[in-house]
This record gives sequence, C-alpha cells and structure tokens, in this order.
Amino acid sequence: MTSNNIWLEVDKNNGAIMSYFLQLPTTPSNKCDYIAATQDELIYLNALEDFVLPSGTVVTRSHLEEHRVRVKEEKAKVFTNAPQKPSHGPDKTSNNKPSTNTVARANLIAALKQHRSHK
Repeated sequence: MTSNNIWLEVDKNNGAIMSYFLQLPTTPSNKCDYIAATQDELIYLNALEDFVLPSGTVVTRSHLEEHRVRVKEEKAKVFTNAPQKPSHGPDKTSNNKPSTNTVARANLIAALKQHRSHK
C-alpha cells in the first residue's frame, strides 16, 4: 500500500529539516524528531529552500507549520465561499417535482386540447 506521507528528520536544537524518509525510522534519536508530512509539503519546502530563501538557508519546522496554517486558511476560505447546494436525498419527500416526461406529456395534452377548441 502506497502512502502520500513521508517523515521529516528535524533537528531538536534548531528545528532545521535535515532529511526525509519514506517510512518512519525505528531507531530513536536524541538529536532528531521525525514528523509526518505529505509529499506536497516536501515539494513546497524544497522549492522554498531552492528559490526563495537566501543561499545557504535551511528550511525549518516553523516554515512547515506556517505553510500548513496558510493552506488550512485557504481551504477554509474556499469552503465558506463555495455555493451551498440544498441536500435532496432519495428519502426526502419534499422533492415533489414532477419528472420531465410528466411535464412534457401534460404540455402536449394541453396543446392538443387548445388546438381542438380552436376548430
């Protein structure tokens, strides 16, 4: 089973992200923590380090946390701005709208009756 999660090796002293692993390391470390992240977050952190931060600057746990806050806020904005659709489940009896065939048939009958009355 493949997973979208990876494990970031984070220095306990300064929060610098040192490396990543595809599986959680089983050996405990006094110097590092391992935190779960997505591959998308890893791509963001790599791009931040390569193209945004000054040369020689390392990404840290705080960069990841700030990114997560921004993403969460953006998702909340999208969710609150999304048009709300009324929920009509199959068990709802409030949906008494006639089918298209029924409406078309009624319109046809009404048109034929109107045509007969003009003769």
